[in-house]
Amino acid sequence: MASATCFNALRQTTKPTASKTNVSKYTKCGVTKPSLSKSSAPSFSTQLAHRGFQSKSAHQISRRHESLRISQSISASADAAVPAETPPPAKPAKKPRLPALDSVRFFLIAYIATGHFVACATKDATILTFFTQINVVVGAFFVLSGYVAGYVATELGKYEASPRIEPAHKYIIGRIMGYYPLYFFVQLLFGAMFVYADNLYNGPIATAWHAFLTFTLSQAWFPAHAELWNAPTWFLSALTFAMVVVPFALPSIASWTKKNLKLAFGVLTSLSLIAKLAYSYDLGVWTILEGMTLPKLHPNMMFWNITRFHPFYALLEVLMGVVACRLVMLDGVDGDTEDKKPPASAAVVVVAMIGVLVARTFGWLTLNDPLTRVLIFLPLFTIFLMRVHRQTVYNGGAGFAGLMAAKPLVYLGNISFPIYIIHGPLGQLFYKKAIATKVFGFVFTKYPWFFGCYAVITLLFAMILHHGFVMNPTVQGWTKSVMGKVAKQLE
Repeated sequence: MASATCFNALRQTTKPTASKTNVSKYTKCGVTKPSLSKSSAPSFSTQLAHRGFQSKSAHQISRRHESLRISQSISASADAAVPAETPPPAKPAKKPRLPALDSVRFFLIAYIATGHFVACATKDATILTFFTQINVVVGAFFVLSGYVAGYVATELGKYEASPRIEPAHKYIIGRIMGYYPLYFFVQLLFGAMFVYADNLYNGPIATAWHAFLTFTLSQAWFPAHAELWNAPTWFLSALTFAMVVVPFALPSIASWTKKNLKLAFGVLTSLSLIAKLAYSYDLGVWTILEGMTLPKLHPNMMFWNITRFHPFYALLEVLMGVVACRLVMLDGVDGDTEDKKPPASAAVVVVAMIGVLVARTFGWLTLNDPLTRVLIFLPLFTIFLMRVHRQTVYNGGAGFAGLMAAKPLVYLGNISFPIYIIHGPLGQLFYKKAIATKVFGFVFTKYPWFFGCYAVITLLFAMILHHGFVMNPTVQGWTKSVMGKVAKQLE
């Protein structure tokens, strides 16, 4: 700007008049204005000198302007070439722990384990009817497994899945190796007992085939042989199939709005219901209590086994759990106000679920196991999980969720998987005739009081397995190593 002012002032030297303002401009530029009075008019040479200075100054200033323009252009190009610094991505919302769900596992397995062997302790019809509704309650385990999978592998408050599900094969291996090592260990620990009983009834060739099915967790696909060796582990066989499918379904489910999630839950329930209706209608068993019906008295055990064991139906229930969890994880998103409401009571739903079992026990609700499961029990259990979840998140873990999160109950929940794995083999050891008579010379059904001892022994074994195997650093290191090697082979 100073150069431009000087240039303008110099141009005014050719004018015949001057003013005080002009003097100030010259003074500002450090140039003394010559007098232009008539008596001191500039000579011809002086005018030429001034004009030469003007031309030279104009040329220099023009070059300076051109240099400045080029410099600014280069600077702008450089700024455009260098991208603006990208702000670091926002950290995902931290998911609160849901300890109450650990306790739920214990209560479910306690009921199921009791139902498997309660007939060895009593002949009371009321007690037997109440505890043998296992095929109603076991569906809750699949829903719970899906709920936990959805919580861990999708983002809180976002319509997206967690990066941990990719690559899918690593996710699948990780999920399966979460339970297979203990399963494998117990298979080996009681392998001699399993082989002895199987060979006694079926011969060596069938025993070898059954060993293959159980070690590969394929037994649930064979309806007549789903309960081979460690009978309750048909559940793991069906769950394994679900875990193979889940990582491919999670991205889509995670992208759904609450409206679509509710629709999806209805569709999944309807698909499950169709299979149960087919079983009930074709066999005419609308009101049968399957847990109290001897196999030889059932009209078609093969059809019943397909209905209760098939992995595809287990997958539907696992996905129900995923969808239910996403409904809670999207609270407060896109104008939703669910997070502003006080959480509803979970205890009321527990009373309702127990009420369903009691009503069937006393004949007040005459509906078979699979229909009761899909129409009443699982919807109630899903509502229960969602309410416990919301109580934990929005109510500071108070109320029923706080009670379920008590440390003793959470610990029992932590050892619930060992309880599930070990209660079957121990039950066979004490109560299966071919094995108990071989080992002890008698079957413990002759001592009804021993059932309490069996429960305590199962609990102690579960604790030993939990601390000595599941939490063992060596076992954990071995598991991690195997996971890495298998994942590498599948890349």
